[in-house]
Amino acid sequence: MEKVSKLNLDSKIIAHSRLLKADIDQIIDLNVPWIGLFFDISEDHLEKKYGLNEEKALEMIIDSISYAKRNKLNVRFTAEDASRTNFEVLIKIAKLIEKTGADRFSFADTVGVLHPAKVSSIFSRLVEEIKIPIHGHFHNDFGLATANALQAIQSGATCVDVTVNGLGERCGISSLAEVVTSLDELFNVKNSWNFKILNDISSYVEKISNITDNDTRPITGKNAYTHNAGLHVSSVLKDGSLYEPTDPRKFNRKRHHYIDKFSGKDALNYRLKKLNIDLGKKELCELLSTIKSKPEIKKWSDEKLVSLYHQFYKTQISE
Repeated sequence: MEKVSKLNLDSKIIAHSRLLKADIDQIIDLNVPWIGLFFDISEDHLEKKYGLNEEKALEMIIDSISYAKRNKLNVRFTAEDASRTNFEVLIKIAKLIEKTGADRFSFADTVGVLHPAKVSSIFSRLVEEIKIPIHGHFHNDFGLATANALQAIQSGATCVDVTVNGLGERCGISSLAEVVTSLDELFNVKNSWNFKILNDISSYVEKISNITDNDTRPITGKNAYTHNAGLHVSSVLKDGSLYEPTDPRKFNRKRHHYIDKFSGKDALNYRLKKLNIDLGKKELCELLSTIKSKPEIKKWSDEKLVSLYHQFYKTQISE
């Protein structure tokens, strides 16, 4: 954290901290502008994790926020397991945190149990009840983290937490690429985001984290701009937007398609021409028929296609 704080980034650096004076003191020494205090607020978490009641937990939260503010830190308080906290208790705690001097309130869906309709209801009410900016933190246990993050923004959240490739505990949290691209493309929210580096960042984080990015992950997944079905490939060869919601060039990516038993003649013809092989319609259909007769080959490489062409061509000559 000390090294990051010395990079002079054009970003607001925030350091996470437990409700411990020793942790807060360390962050004070780091000379970062923001501290992210966090603590559980659901009855279940307080009782089973700490053996605490609500009153004692609030006392600890208030003391820590007050201490951080006295030491000139901007404070974001994250309410862990907020999504499983009694709603009236949640509102009471949020108001108390605001009154104590916290600069931002973060709502954490710690186990990813919310859906967009519920997010809308909760965040709309929070915005009415407190005046400080509200953050959203959503886990992806039901595959709804990005949808929930976008709904939170629509319902008044100032900020949502994201990570590269959606990395995080268990199934991860909202994905950086998915959230910013959705905001830009679907909600027309324009910012100075550099979309062309998203794919490189994704690949780099995949490498150093040793957590493989899912092939079908939106935007940065290997298959995001890869087409296979005959009709799809035939169409994108005419106009990529027919089967792509975003232009791959925006993210410094290229469109791909592969040949297998599901491919059509347009896809095969395009691929063969890339290999400087030009076939008539009849020969093309016959070659495609041969490919479809070999379903055990999942993806035909250039080498395999050239080899098949030579075999096919020799057969045609001999006939």
